[in-house]
Amino acid sequence: MVGCLCHDLDHRGTNNAFQAKSGSALAQLYGTSATLELHHFNHAVMILQSEGHNIFASLSSRVYSDIMQLLKQSILATDLTLYFERRMKFFELVNTGEYNWNVKDQREMLRSMLMTACDLGAVTKPWEISRQVAELVTSEFFEQGDRERSELKLTPSAIFDRNRKDELPRLQLEWIDGICMPLYEALVKVNPKLKPMLHGIKRNRCKWEEMHRKRQGSKDNVSCSISTQDIS
Repeated sequence: MVGCLCHDLDHRGTNNAFQAKSGSALAQLYGTSATLELHHFNHAVMILQSEGHNIFASLSSRVYSDIMQLLKQSILATDLTLYFERRMKFFELVNTGEYNWNVKDQREMLRSMLMTACDLGAVTKPWEISRQVAELVTSEFFEQGDRERSELKLTPSAIFDRNRKDELPRLQLEWIDGICMPLYEALVKVNPKLKPMLHGIKRNRCKWEEMHRKRQGSKDNVSCSISTQDIS
């Protein structure tokens, strides 16, 4: 819970790649791997060590050390680079039925996947909320792209390029299909009680598909209904 609350503390409005390319103070301090996540963790520790804020003060030194390690692992898990490194092994375990909660490494793997699922959770929320969050995040991406173009003299990738803002529906479909959907599908296999999240992302995908088709001038209809099989 603390990891979820603290995972984006003092966020700088840019991603790790920008920190590395710009040679920022954070990149020089933490290196170019999980730069921002390490900063978020250290910021959380700073708050916890402030007078009156250490909610773990009554724990033994051993348990406190374990909690800090768990907090660090949880926050670093929100780095999508680490997610991509770990997810295929997780998907393989789930799809073959070999995932075992009693194995420590597999529990840690699940915790990392759950942190990512929470971090990306806006894609599962009701459409109006999900769309608003997507637009806000895209606005932040565009600001980074503007800085890449003006400060670093680089051409930003599509998702950061303000000149391609009309491609948002297509980019959201790629985001959902490539990053989000496989994760929620795997998590539902681990715990079917997570199905509402999968239903939500499927509904929102249909909405983005409708918007994309309209912008492409397609007259084909897109069904946004969730099948009985999905609900069961």
